[in-house]
Amino acid sequence: LVMEPIRAVQHLPSLTVTMLDIGSGGGSPAVPMKLMRPALSLRMVESKTRKAAFLRDVVRQLALDQTVVECCRYEELLTRPDLRETGDVITIRAVRVDNGELQKLQVLLRSGGSIFLFGGGAEGDSCDLALPPLRWGASHVLLRSHGSRLDVLIKSE
Repeated sequence: LVMEPIRAVQHLPSLTVTMLDIGSGGGSPAVPMKLMRPALSLRMVESKTRKAAFLRDVVRQLALDQTVVECCRYEELLTRPDLRETGDVITIRAVRVDNGELQKLQVLLRSGGSIFLFGGGAEGDSCDLALPPLRWGASHVLLRSHGSRLDVLIKSE
């Protein structure tokens, strides 16, 4: 829960400024990535009230600036014009997504932004999820011993 996000940070584009984490739960990958890149503006989205309260406490205890916890389903963010096309990276871990959900989420990304899908299984499993305007970017092994992988989808410019 800590090592995978730390390894994933090296795959963030150098100009990454804003990151949105969907289904933040216990804080991984968002919190370790924020600790590695403190300048990131981070928005964690968690629909469960208790988990969102925990995340707010983590933010307070670690004094994470430019970090917001939203206690809502990600679909609620889609209705907010102030968030449309503002994200550089969206991270998703332990949340099952399909093409339809990724198509919805991509409206929160600016052109050239990335979706980081944390998972396991065969390399390139997420390739089928890359429907326009998303395209397949890359697949990176995070922890070989655990079979964990990071698949990256990129929003076309």
